[in-house]
Amino acid sequence: MNKHKLTLPKQRKEVPLDEAGIDTLAQLLASALEQAGVTRKDVIRLRLAVEEILGLWKSDSEKETICTFRCGTRLGRMYLEIAAPGRRIDPDEAATDLAGQMLCSDLLAQAGLSPVYSYRDGSNRLALYPPRPQTLSPLLQLLLAIVSAVVAGAALLALPAGVRDAAVGIVDPLFAALMGILQTLAGPMIFLGVCWGILNMGDIHMLGRIGKTVLLRFLGAIFLLIAVTAVCLVWLFHPEGGAASMGGDAAAQIYSMILSIIPTNIITPFLEGNSLQIIFMAICVGLVLLVLGEKASALRTLLGQINGAVQFMMEMVSRYIALFVFVSLLSLMLSDAVSDLGGVIKGLLLGIAACVVWPLLYALWACLQLKVSFPVVLRKLLPAYLIALSTASSSAALSTNLETCERRLGISGRIVQFAVPLGQVMFKTGAGVGFFVLALGLAEFYGVAMSPSWVITGVLTAGLLAIAAPPVPGGSLTCYTVLLTQLGIPEEAIGLAVAGNVILEFFMTGCGISCLQSELMLSANKLGMLDRDRLRQRGDQASHP
Repeated sequence: MNKHKLTLPKQRKEVPLDEAGIDTLAQLLASALEQAGVTRKDVIRLRLAVEEILGLWKSDSEKETICTFRCGTRLGRMYLEIAAPGRRIDPDEAATDLAGQMLCSDLLAQAGLSPVYSYRDGSNRLALYPPRPQTLSPLLQLLLAIVSAVVAGAALLALPAGVRDAAVGIVDPLFAALMGILQTLAGPMIFLGVCWGILNMGDIHMLGRIGKTVLLRFLGAIFLLIAVTAVCLVWLFHPEGGAASMGGDAAAQIYSMILSIIPTNIITPFLEGNSLQIIFMAICVGLVLLVLGEKASALRTLLGQINGAVQFMMEMVSRYIALFVFVSLLSLMLSDAVSDLGGVIKGLLLGIAACVVWPLLYALWACLQLKVSFPVVLRKLLPAYLIALSTASSSAALSTNLETCERRLGISGRIVQFAVPLGQVMFKTGAGVGFFVLALGLAEFYGVAMSPSWVITGVLTAGLLAIAAPPVPGGSLTCYTVLLTQLGIPEEAIGLAVAGNVILEFFMTGCGISCLQSELMLSANKLGMLDRDRLRQRGDQASHP
């Protein structure tokens, strides 16, 4: 397997849909995934899933069917596709058990661990889109961009004023153009992310009280954690500003802010970048489509296709995130606005501290509620946390997270199969806390007043963005553009936000994974689906089912 291969060779083969053909298709798929740099564990998981789906198609076929296998690279994006003519057989609808119903889950597909099902031109189709291998790790790219921007900025500041002015004339328009691209994509991405996420809840609705309980607890916990973080830390940033804004005026501001969430039309929120109004509309549209169900199936399909197209555009843009970081930081340095970064550094350090403390407190609370040993549970939570912390990738920790929750923590597989992928997509407590605390530091740096209504807006926006953050590289960068606009922080702050996020991202990801595991223990216990005996076992005894 060539891990550094950036393209997948084009290939097309027709295979009969029988027992031997299924084995052949599975082998073709596995070989192509290995060439694409997919890990062996994920190759095995995807191969088994595709074999089961092909088995469903074969059992329904009344005559000999010829499948078509294709793979290759389009616009730098690798793809694999299997198409079989016949009547529509959606694997999620045809499967009878929960594991089968998650074979083509959109949630798993966003993590790169599930095929995407569609029905077009009289054929059932499965598509896989392996992540593009990196010859240079994203972290190293960002660090090189930051160092290069600092060195180039220091060198230009030491040159004569004429040279520096010429550089500003080149860098500032380029920065404005890059900001325009991000702001153009930000509104549609947030709208589609929230709306499509609500529609995905319809797939889990069949789980009844399990899905309802888990979702409500997810939503409540993420806003509660951000709100408590705000209460504890906001006074460390311009406390006099918050105190001066108390009283009747503050209540009026909060009341006005709540009413202003309702837009006057559907165009203005996107033109002004008002994220709260965009998310409000997305929630309304998502709920309406969810209630209409099959009556709006065509619109749901169209929405999913648009969502895929916008995410693909963001993936294309994300390849140049390092360039954006370089230009934004260089523009900031040439503006001579980095003389006092105390507030930004304070926000970064407090954000890291909050992302370290919350997993411990969440685990401690769960242990007290469940009356189990805190050290034992902490050892079980540690493997997935360390993977997330060291890679800043929830996808990298997904397989370990699934195994830990079911085999070590004793959470029922009925919950684990859908709640872990769902939680890694929307229960990003670390992202919400990190967004808000870093925004506090940026607000202090740029002298933005932090009234109670500003703080409430920050909590709501950070929480909603953490839920709606697109699961693509560079997705958090889009969230920062939305967050800063909503809180009245100058767009020039995006450079500092991205630079701080390079470090904070590791701790935010680790926080989210660990808090998710603790929350699932509490949810499973509430539903009577937690094996406490297994949870109490020590790590070396709990690895066996």
